[in-house]
Amino acid sequence: MKPTTTSAFTSALYLVDASIYIFRSYFSIPDSFVAGNGESVNAVYGYTQFLLDLIERQPEYISVAFDESLNTCYRNEIYPAYKANRDLPDKNLEFQLARCQEVTELLGFHCLSLYNYEADDIIGTMMRRFSDNRPAVIITRDKDLGQLLGVGDTLWDFAADQYSDRAAIKEKFGVEAEQMADYLALAGDSVDNIPGAPGIGAKTAAALLSHFDTLDGIYDSLDQIQSIGIRGAARVQKSLQDNRDRVRMFQQITQINCDVPLDVSLSELTITPRSTDELLSFCDAMAFGTGIRSRIEKHCRDSV
Repeated sequence: MKPTTTSAFTSALYLVDASIYIFRSYFSIPDSFVAGNGESVNAVYGYTQFLLDLIERQPEYISVAFDESLNTCYRNEIYPAYKANRDLPDKNLEFQLARCQEVTELLGFHCLSLYNYEADDIIGTMMRRFSDNRPAVIITRDKDLGQLLGVGDTLWDFAADQYSDRAAIKEKFGVEAEQMADYLALAGDSVDNIPGAPGIGAKTAAALLSHFDTLDGIYDSLDQIQSIGIRGAARVQKSLQDNRDRVRMFQQITQINCDVPLDVSLSELTITPRSTDELLSFCDAMAFGTGIRSRIEKHCRDSV
């Protein structure tokens, strides 16, 4: 599903994984963009342009989800090493992350961040609540969010303009969308510092899920693993037996929580910008040039 027209775009629920696009700008745009206070604002500049690109598509319903912190999610209570391989933001990045959330609100996007939950959980909950009668498009590069895709839903890597539906998930990973959490629990996910079951890689995890369907199915049928024709079956069976508790723990981490307590209605997911003066004051503070300022002024005029 590729939203190539305004009508296609407005018919869907759009959910943005903000951090992906903030960090993309932070690492790809030179730090020569400097605010009036001397702080680099390359991420703010690139991320603001990204939001303006989205606005020009005229989405009807859209929400932006942020990660509040790298180490305060409930998953860290379950597994303290979760994402421990990532560096915490330095002072400048903290400043830019806060400004990115500020400009999201100023431009009129609905946005959310929660101390105990990740952006993935916010997106999953919004999908469960609001996408029954419309397709959902998740704007992200994160494969973990593939587990949320139902029929007609899409992952959209906006920067690369690439789209992934359920069939694309199956082609890339060898599992159905709803099997992704179990797949990651078995095979691991180095990006999030999840090791998975020792000796069980992507191909073996996909083969197990293809035969047994779920992690529950695998553990209910451990004695059958050596009869399904996978390579190193005895070793795989032993690894699963020896690491049952850890794999079950990883499953709690890789599953997206779609039942986060959120007080939000569909009508709040429309873009309603703050005043032109507030937005231009933000531009002044960030030392934005005429190009981005003119785009923001046009947005304000069009929204009247």
